[in-house]
Amino acid sequence: MEVVNDARLMELVREPARELLPAVRRASVVQPLVILLVFLPGLLGFWNRTLDEATCRQGLLAFDVAAGMRPMDWFVIASRNAAESSTPMFPLPMLATALGLQVELLSPESRLLLVSYLSSSFLLLCLSCLAKKVGGSRYALLVVCLACGHREFLVLSESLPPAAIPLGFAALSFRTMLSHQTAGQPLISWPLLASSLTLAACWLSGGELALACLGVLLAINLSSAFSRENLSARSTLKRAVRQRLWKLSIAVLNFVLVTTIAVAIVAGWQSLSSDRIARPMFAGSSFWFRRLWPVETSAVESVQALWQMIGAWLGFLVIGVVQMTRRRMREQRGLGTESAWLLVAWAIVGWLSWRVTWPEHHGAWTDSVSWPGFLLLPMLFFAAWGLEAVLRRELGIGTVVTATLATLGVYFAPQWTTRLPNPVTATWIAACVVTAAIAIGAGLIVIRRLAKSEAHSRRLLLSCVALVALTDTTNGVFSRRRLADDERELLAFRRQLITEPAPDHCWLITENSSPARLQFFLRSLWRGVTLQEAESWETVLLKPSQTSAANTVESGAANPRTAPVANHKPRTIVVTWGGAKLPVDDLKRRGQPLTQATLPHYFQGQLLKGYRWHERTEGANSR
Repeated sequence: MEVVNDARLMELVREPARELLPAVRRASVVQPLVILLVFLPGLLGFWNRTLDEATCRQGLLAFDVAAGMRPMDWFVIASRNAAESSTPMFPLPMLATALGLQVELLSPESRLLLVSYLSSSFLLLCLSCLAKKVGGSRYALLVVCLACGHREFLVLSESLPPAAIPLGFAALSFRTMLSHQTAGQPLISWPLLASSLTLAACWLSGGELALACLGVLLAINLSSAFSRENLSARSTLKRAVRQRLWKLSIAVLNFVLVTTIAVAIVAGWQSLSSDRIARPMFAGSSFWFRRLWPVETSAVESVQALWQMIGAWLGFLVIGVVQMTRRRMREQRGLGTESAWLLVAWAIVGWLSWRVTWPEHHGAWTDSVSWPGFLLLPMLFFAAWGLEAVLRRELGIGTVVTATLATLGVYFAPQWTTRLPNPVTATWIAACVVTAAIAIGAGLIVIRRLAKSEAHSRRLLLSCVALVALTDTTNGVFSRRRLADDERELLAFRRQLITEPAPDHCWLITENSSPARLQFFLRSLWRGVTLQEAESWETVLLKPSQTSAANTVESGAANPRTAPVANHKPRTIVVTWGGAKLPVDDLKRRGQPLTQATLPHYFQGQLLKGYRWHERTEGANSR
């Protein structure tokens, strides 16, 4: 006979633990939320976003691509610009940027960033598809929730080149390869062909990032060959070895087939856009397998960059890794053997690539190859797995609260270290550690006292999850770069010029090299008007006259029976920036009409002005 004491009675009376947010398991709830989170947060950086020099240089290259008369000219110009550029550039992002510049309903900076916004949304959609294959609908929703407000993902909707395009194609390639493995097709299937196409698209938009994708795809194929589920319990050793070799040969053949199709597509693209097949995508000093281990990198700086990149995910990331090392994934629904191998191989390849190319990017997310982004994505999946473990109530309240407090402490540590006294003594550091330990211990005791009932426990866990999510989203929102004074001046200058009718010529007179931002804004004002640069007014006085004379001769030759009729003299917009001086008196004595079109502005500390200039008539020229 069992004796029931008071403690046993309290356990029997206590309400059993139930998982958090069970409603998000329904597809009718998950799908609208995923669509909303994919497209809504990126609008924060898409509207009224400032442009930097690197983004405007990409816009100028896109203008060159859009100058082609036929679609085939766009492909040729984009491929040749990517091959001849000194910096890593790729044809697919350049073509997408050129298409975005054709949208007439948006401002020039919004047209330029349209591709960045759409590419970030495309990446989130691809991640949701991959996450749904890995762990189900709720897991996909958690992945998108963690990513949509993160600072590094918000940056993707605000900068060029669009690094999200190759990352999205890489995620799609993994998704289709997992579909091929789980479908049980022995050699070839439609998902395998789709994996080849997406790998080729990643190659054309990310270059050497496709090589890292090949390493992950190889790990996925090998995991299917060495999984225990392929063998039966009654198999003999000879039969088991034969089955292993057969599965291994099929996996290697699938990998070779995917690689061959992708290489053939890339080679065909290059043969159509150039005279010979070359390897322009792998140029540059960041080609990672040509480099040795970088001895000049700093371990402290790389760890700080990694922590800053992870942000408030750190606690969930640790929980997810612990759950994987405990091998609980096979006991839970979703995340099978192939998915586990995918995440592990992805994290290893991403870390190696990020580590060996550290001197090139220094942790910057917006690099054109985007090795930090390739490392961040598997960490996102681990963090979402840890968050789902919290929602399934697999961890105790003390563990979740400790992980939350530790995450916030590490997250805000760089801000606290700036307020440290100088010099910092060992006694002071020990006192701080003891104080933090006492505070955390007292907090855990109070929390355990308060969370006696199931309702209080659920509120506490939801508060921890909401606190981490709110911290991460707030950091992403407030980390956006603000408009500087010279950028406001440039926008005001553009608003005054955009009211002018389209001229026949546009000149930029400056004695210094003009910034890419100024060139982009002038080229984006009027469609079909070419921007010409000059160092002095003598070039501007000569060129329009020659153009006008040529137009008059061509018109007279086209109609020989009639006398040549003087054409309408072209109207010119002249913009002066910096030390270029305007000889107003000389031009007036020559009979040149010149009026000021804008108020004086200062861009980068130099004077910026715009003028309307109508060319003189023939009578004025003869005098």
